[in-house]
Amino acid sequence: MSHPTAYKLMGFRKTMDPVAVVYHEGIANYDMGWGSPFRGDRFPKFMKLIEGLGLLSDPRVNLVEPGPADDGTLGLIHTEEYIKEVERREAMSIPLSGDTPLRPGIVDAARLIVGTSVRAGELVVDGSVRVAEGVGGGLHHAGRGYGGGFCVFNDVAVCAQNLLENHGLDRVMILDSDVHPGNGTMDVFYREPRVLFVSVHQDPRTIYPGTGFIDQIGEGNGEGYTVNVPLPPGAGDRCMGLFLDEVFKPLAGEFEPQIIIRNGGTDPHFLDGLGRLKLTFEGLRTIGRSVAEAAAFSKCGVVDLCCSGYNPTTVAEGWFSLLSGVIGFGEKLEETITPPQLSETAFAQTREVIDAVKETLGEYWDMS
Repeated sequence: MSHPTAYKLMGFRKTMDPVAVVYHEGIANYDMGWGSPFRGDRFPKFMKLIEGLGLLSDPRVNLVEPGPADDGTLGLIHTEEYIKEVERREAMSIPLSGDTPLRPGIVDAARLIVGTSVRAGELVVDGSVRVAEGVGGGLHHAGRGYGGGFCVFNDVAVCAQNLLENHGLDRVMILDSDVHPGNGTMDVFYREPRVLFVSVHQDPRTIYPGTGFIDQIGEGNGEGYTVNVPLPPGAGDRCMGLFLDEVFKPLAGEFEPQIIIRNGGTDPHFLDGLGRLKLTFEGLRTIGRSVAEAAAFSKCGVVDLCCSGYNPTTVAEGWFSLLSGVIGFGEKLEETITPPQLSETAFAQTREVIDAVKETLGEYWDMS
């Protein structure tokens, strides 16, 4: 199998627990069309990559085909009016937003993506697997009654709410590592103390959708259960490591989640065109590894969701890097394009951000 010139494969180490890869080929219809950086061929490309790397032939990996989410499942999060409006707009080819056209078939594909993430969560909580990869999941910009940013329905939120309402969980942790702030997921759970929502992203003053500031910490009973960590452009792997070690892991250790849902794809990578965090494949893999460590400490399972990334030469490879970190499959993907040098200015700014996060949330969590 040939691979893009952006990386080369290293050796593999296979020491992992049973894993489910939840995938339906119909999600390829989740395609924003010509001229958009979000094309549906990303999903089969990822599946082809992991098949070529031997992941799907490993006896510990189960390939699971999900079904679409029905209105009742979508209604765990989205309003009936919004669901009907989405269907109406698709029938009339009216875009949901300037960047989110509703081309024929896209709503059915969106239902499949929600079904994918819901199934992944259920496989973990019923004990079938410790880790479930929901291919295509992570549409975090959709709220209860709105969409946009390539997102029609919020599968992350539906997955979490299904676990709360139908599976008896009361401590769900979401780590959103997309370069863009997860405004939809944040809005949904802003007053919900059973969900600890942690988003690490590029400074919202420099990127869509312009939200996700440190002082956005939740309201009412949910105050303190929303954690936003805005990193400066050029942050790189070292700054992400600071966040993981000083914010994410301590929060997970204190919250003791019953499940961790991680979403976010390749857009933090240094070759991505829509973000400027400048991570490498190894930096993405470190995110996955940190999630695995936090889950092991809390003795819980992981749902891993990947859909974002806007450089077609790195999307699938970045998703694999994240997944390989979570499940312990493989050593790493090595860049053959030299990554940018780490910025000392960005590191100093990140130190200030993390200190501010600790101060802002100090009355709720011990991150000392």
